[in-house]
Amino acid sequence: MPRLPANQPCPCGSGRRAKGCCGPVLAGDPAPTPEALMRSRFTAYATGAVGHLMRTCAPEGPHFSADAASWRADLTAWCDAVTFDGLAVLASSEDGERGTVTFHARLHRGTEDLSFGETSRFVKRDGRWLYVDGDVTPGGAP
Repeated sequence: MPRLPANQPCPCGSGRRAKGCCGPVLAGDPAPTPEALMRSRFTAYATGAVGHLMRTCAPEGPHFSADAASWRADLTAWCDAVTFDGLAVLASSEDGERGTVTFHARLHRGTEDLSFGETSRFVKRDGRWLYVDGDVTPGGAP
């Protein structure tokens, strides 16, 4: 896994240092909330931590792949090609074993703006939150 500098601001935009934010979740600690998992997934994309992305994807979701080698290669290529410029969490909720997070992510591939908004759905299994899917809204700032 690529190194996440512990004392640097976390890429998720929380304003906290990585060691007190997404660092422990990327290292394997369970995310305490759907928002924490979503933030850690943004950080994983930004730093190329594709193992975290794979571990935190629900098997029933459309982004999961049983072909781990191909999935890892696709995620790595995406992370290498895209810059993850910022994240704004707009809303977050959890109800028992289910949660949602609405956010806006700023991304670029070269000069192409890939920014989007999403309301993501999460499920909690065996004490760990997993990303299921989301409703995406393409475009610029929310």
